[in-house]
Amino acid sequence: MTSAARDSTKRGLVVEWFVGGGEVYRSKFRAFEVGCVAAFFYLTLEMGVEVVVGLGATPRALWYVAPVGLLAYVAADFVSGFVHFLADTYCTETTPLLGPKLIAPFREHHRDPLAITRHDFIEANCDNCFTTLFALVPTHLLVHAAGGGAATLFSLFVLLFSIGILLTSIAHGWAHQDDPPWHARALQRAGIVISRARHARHHEPPHTSDYCITSGWLNPLLDGVRFFHHLERALAAIGIRRGS
Repeated sequence: MTSAARDSTKRGLVVEWFVGGGEVYRSKFRAFEVGCVAAFFYLTLEMGVEVVVGLGATPRALWYVAPVGLLAYVAADFVSGFVHFLADTYCTETTPLLGPKLIAPFREHHRDPLAITRHDFIEANCDNCFTTLFALVPTHLLVHAAGGGAATLFSLFVLLFSIGILLTSIAHGWAHQDDPPWHARALQRAGIVISRARHARHHEPPHTSDYCITSGWLNPLLDGVRFFHHLERALAAIGIRRGS
């Protein structure tokens, strides 16, 4: 068990039962983390209402809800793998700004795969919530989702993509739990979120495959074409190398 885990305090909140975790870690980033999570839920709620209004204004757009939702979820799975690859491959835990907040949790996760199951909801999901703000904020400010048509569908994509990004850490945590909640097991069996068996392949040395951790749908394709291997070589060609 890590020192952070030893210093943690057990919690029994409903949200922690639903998504896993349940411990409060002492973090100097706590105010930032809470702010990011609060902003995420505020913006997704606001955009969700606007999207519903927009769909009501243009009923024909309802035919596109399922394809847009599928595309958004696949995009979230890709981003989960892309960020996972970068965090596993580049920079270090002491890199300014990124190191302690983004790189360290991924590196800790390889040393202690169960660490993710001990984080509470805020700490486990704040980075994903923060990342989505770069899409949620400009879309909320600049796109009139309630107006219907293409604007509504674009906002729907951003909304569902952001929710998919939030699900990344939750699904990842479920894939490391010995006994995840019943709804998590149902989603894993249905293939909607990544399962423990499928994610276990990433934890086999040298940890260079199966980076996608939301649904994992893209792992066979990306690993089959050696996408991340070729990406690493391309970055090395312009001077960006492992650990840099």
